[in-house]
Amino acid sequence: MISLPEGATMKDYQRYIHELETLHGWLKVDLVHNCFLMGEEVGELFKAVRRYNKYYDEGKSTPTEEARAHLAEELVDVFNYLVAIANRTGVDLEQAFREKNARNQQRTWS
Repeated sequence: MISLPEGATMKDYQRYIHELETLHGWLKVDLVHNCFLMGEEVGELFKAVRRYNKYYDEGKSTPTEEARAHLAEELVDVFNYLVAIANRTGVDLEQAFREKNARNQQRTWS
């Protein structure tokens, strides 16, 4: 059983996802296929956001906590694929995050 420590760093998350993919045999899935799979999960995330905001609920009224729990699950699915893609390409997400957001602080958007 693999585990993620409390207070985990991004490196811990990247290690965890690598171990999870190893456990399930997913490391043989190529980068492009992983991107397609992540795209499918993004669609599911958008649907969960729509339900959370009650824009369209396919004829049922989703309770807020149920909608929030489903939204959380879809966020995790997208995050897992994002981390897996970073792992496959050798990207240190924490370093990339810090560098990109340091540049973003200097930018202006109209």
